[in-house]
Amino acid sequence: MSVETLLVSLLIGGVLGYYLPSDRTQQIGDDIIFAGLAVLLISIGAQLGGNNHILQDLDTIGGSALVLCLGTVIGSIICVYLTIAITSIVDPLSASSDENGFTRQGSSSELETDGFDWKITALIFISLVVGFGLSNIGLPEHLVTSLASISDYALLALLFGVGVTVGSDTKAVSHIVHIGWGVLLIPVAVAVGSILGGVLLGMVINMPIAHAAAVAAGFGWYSYAGVVVFDLSGMKLGAIAFLANLFREIVTFFVLPVVTKYFGGVTSIAPGGATTMDVTLPLIQRVSGEKFVIPALINGLVLSVAATVLIPTILRI
Repeated sequence: MSVETLLVSLLIGGVLGYYLPSDRTQQIGDDIIFAGLAVLLISIGAQLGGNNHILQDLDTIGGSALVLCLGTVIGSIICVYLTIAITSIVDPLSASSDENGFTRQGSSSELETDGFDWKITALIFISLVVGFGLSNIGLPEHLVTSLASISDYALLALLFGVGVTVGSDTKAVSHIVHIGWGVLLIPVAVAVGSILGGVLLGMVINMPIAHAAAVAAGFGWYSYAGVVVFDLSGMKLGAIAFLANLFREIVTFFVLPVVTKYFGGVTSIAPGGATTMDVTLPLIQRVSGEKFVIPALINGLVLSVAATVLIPTILRI
């Protein structure tokens, strides 16, 4: 699905939310997001469980991919957090609600008293398990393929729901004016942290620096990373690139609430990498707040463009 299609869905939702602002509108948006997430995660689980090659090689290829995934996630979180700590450019996003009229995380109805969104975490876990289970109890291959197709529409619904909730909160968009060009520091920090983290942990498993860097430069865009790395460096590294970036997308769903709670909303953009423009964007909106949606969208767009250039460039070095 093209980036343009996804952005149109987000824009339509935003326009509707803007012209129909109310608590009811935001609730409808939240319900759409919740349902879309469930469908998308069930599809991911079904595709994982239905791929015999992936399941058979999880002890080798999968292990390397997981190590690189953790390196990119941890590296990006640390780099973004340090960037926030040493510069004041993105401070307006981290400002308290008392000063700017925004809440730092989702509303109290969405989060438990300790700041952790257990409802979303439960949805993520249950949906993945259901999808994985369906593919392992003899779900026909054509149905698994159909789930993959349905997930495209679920993604459109997700972004539409995000647009509705953001558009109905008119203060959220105006708040971005306080950041200016400093918002571009976020994807730069994510890119640097992802590649450094991937390379460092890649060295632990004796992976060549260029290979680890190329895998990390996928920034969670597993479909692109897998195909390009496969074409340029062969099946094994291509499989690792695909899995490492797929794992990053899945891991993000689990760690993002914790990152938001302990490191703040800006840092919550880091784990998702390029996926913050689509798949993980709704979770950022729900857990961290509407004011982080536009920075997250910009982050995903910049990293997606960067991935198309960095992966082939690194592999040709």
